[in-house]
Amino acid sequence: MIFSSIQFLIFFFVFIIFIYFLKRSQRSLIIIFSLFFYGYWNPTFVPLILFFMLSSYYFIKNDVNLKISIPITLIPLFYFKYSLFISNILSSDFLIELSYKNSLPLAISFITFTAIAILVDIKTKKFNEKINFFSLSEFLVYFPQLIAGPILRANELIPLLKNKINFSNENIRFGILLFTVGFIKKIFLADSIAFLIDPIFENPNSVNPGDHLKAFLLFPLQIYFDFSGYVDMALGTSKILSINLPINFNKPYLSKSLTEFWRNWHITLSSWFRDYVYIPLGGSKKGSNKLFMNLILTMSVAGLWHGASVNFILWGALNGLFLFLEKKIKLNLNFNDFIKIFITCFIIFNLWVVFRINELQFIFDFYTRLYSDFIEIFQINNLILIFIIVISVYSQKYDNFNFIEEFSKKTKLSVLIPLVIVIILTGLAINTGTSEKFIYFDF
Repeated sequence: MIFSSIQFLIFFFVFIIFIYFLKRSQRSLIIIFSLFFYGYWNPTFVPLILFFMLSSYYFIKNDVNLKISIPITLIPLFYFKYSLFISNILSSDFLIELSYKNSLPLAISFITFTAIAILVDIKTKKFNEKINFFSLSEFLVYFPQLIAGPILRANELIPLLKNKINFSNENIRFGILLFTVGFIKKIFLADSIAFLIDPIFENPNSVNPGDHLKAFLLFPLQIYFDFSGYVDMALGTSKILSINLPINFNKPYLSKSLTEFWRNWHITLSSWFRDYVYIPLGGSKKGSNKLFMNLILTMSVAGLWHGASVNFILWGALNGLFLFLEKKIKLNLNFNDFIKIFITCFIIFNLWVVFRINELQFIFDFYTRLYSDFIEIFQINNLILIFIIVISVYSQKYDNFNFIEEFSKKTKLSVLIPLVIVIILTGLAINTGTSEKFIYFDF
């Protein structure tokens, strides 16, 4: 079940009715509805969620050492996501036979990282509130953030879930508007771009000159509209329930450096790797050689988190390399802001190619065709496309949480609701009642 579907809208409407009339059972309803929400995609994996709930509670209740609890928590992730990848590297027929080869459990990486975060935060006293099995389970499976984040810390959600859900006009108005913005990004923008460029990435050698430039320019918009659209819908859904989830995007393509980009893109994941990988490794406090290794290792692991493929590891390592060069050589330092943004986007757009294409040979072929055909940039249709890209990047100035919140305060529900109904019905009609699953569902 995805947010941009009629099934979710019905599900959420039924959930609101139950919450409204059975307020005393709020926690139980959230857990039950969240398990149904997850299981709707594939009920086979509901026991996996129960494993995280039961094991995490056992580890916390018995104060189990993190050197034991974290590896056990990681076992499902390694089996479902990485067993076949590792077996192929080792060229072991026996291990390949034992490896998992089917579709991944939905959002296995997000759920694992959420569980690890609460284990670490409780063990290190960053979160000191007493929790029981039900409050822990509610935190782990809270459906607006269950499938693709944002990745939450205990102190960001557990205290809020203790409060009774209050349906205020202000929260409903803002939540509906934010959900609709995300819906528009996903249905009308991300899915439309995917239709244009997916065939290009599938086989870079079989397309016409100029198509590589089109894919190079449009994929960064697709992944932004797709993922930030999901997060907007997650935050909007939760806001209707008067529960504030943390912001996950903040105008990332207007960043003036790669460091700033990673502070503004998938913020909760970036901060997770900073707090639980980069800083424990030593961060930037032990000299240039250690900084280089820490950045390469942290970003390579972040790349591997996205998928069991060499291209993801390469993408992460290249990000680490550019971050190191940026810190040591001070790239972009003497340029004005426009040039800094341009250089940063150019680096990011090139790195997205590595992220998008699984086969290393196809990556090489794509770059070869892209830059050998770069004269195509002067074609009128590509100049128009570049203009659209520039406008889209600049529009992020207004595509942010605070701007939308302020705008919602000036909007009346009597005007907003009919408009939203028209937009959603149009979007559902275009996509025959559903849409392609979100890119980050695979992670």
